[in-house]
Amino acid sequence: MSHGLLEILRYFLLALIWLFFIYAARMVLVEVRRGRTDRPAAEAQAPPPAAPRSAPAPPDRAAPTKLRILEPAERRGVAYELGTEITLGRSPGCAVPLEGDTFASSIHARVFRRDGETWLEDLGSTNGTFLNGERVAKPVRLRRGDQLKVGHTLLEVGR
Repeated sequence: MSHGLLEILRYFLLALIWLFFIYAARMVLVEVRRGRTDRPAAEAQAPPPAAPRSAPAPPDRAAPTKLRILEPAERRGVAYELGTEITLGRSPGCAVPLEGDTFASSIHARVFRRDGETWLEDLGSTNGTFLNGERVAKPVRLRRGDQLKVGHTLLEVGR
């Protein structure tokens, strides 16, 4: 091998190492930011400690129970049951797999239940999560009929 080719390979390897460190730092930053936004939301929704707690509230009959795909057309009508917590993304481990949607992150967003209500949270995705056309910056409550956009996939919340 020529000396010039080895020099090019050395710089290429150095660039790859720097890209890895930048990616790792970004992931840590996303997790730290998500941790900061989760704590105040959880504290704000927790009942005051002095308040006596009666029997648990009955489940909300109007609470959403399914996510149904509206777009892309080839997946229209596919529905997913909402459990306690589900994730949406390209990763095969997600409850709502969005394979083929190159604008969705691996683990893009999550839908979870808290105190009988259903919530949507963006998980630090690159292209954002949108609820009824508005970008989701913190966990937001879902209602039947809401439309959420993850990447190029449009879903509707329903029963």
